[in-house]
Amino acid sequence: MGSVLFLPGDYRRGVIVSIPVTTRVGVVAHKGILADCLGPDKFPTVIHNAKAYGDQVVETTMTDYCRFGLGPVSSEGYPGQLPPEAVLERARSALTRPWKLTHNCEHFVGWAHDVPATSPQLRQRLTKAALVSAAGAGLFAAGVVVFRRRSHR
Repeated sequence: MGSVLFLPGDYRRGVIVSIPVTTRVGVVAHKGILADCLGPDKFPTVIHNAKAYGDQVVETTMTDYCRFGLGPVSSEGYPGQLPPEAVLERARSALTRPWKLTHNCEHFVGWAHDVPATSPQLRQRLTKAALVSAAGAGLFAAGVVVFRRRSHR
């Protein structure tokens, strides 16, 4: 059995949990929904939308959920008004739904709770892409200026 560490907090069924993981944009909080079943590791299972698990929504053991984590599991609370049974029904209805940047773990947990999704992960990616694009455009413009100066001699 793997070791799983939890920060103090609310860990009832339907609660959003998160664990820090490393991605191409840096460290982000990978979020999931705490389910109502106990896994073989004796912890509740977690329903989450994970690129690392076949690019889809999966229900895994807590130990598997923590496998790529950099720190302890934390509770993100219970943001919506739906009862836990409805949150879990919605979450399980999405099992095997493909992971996409525009439908990532943050969107998934918001959708399961029927609340607007926010995605710092998506914002980080878009910001990074914009910076890379702007830097590329700047290098291209600098190259054009150098080329034009040389060609006028």
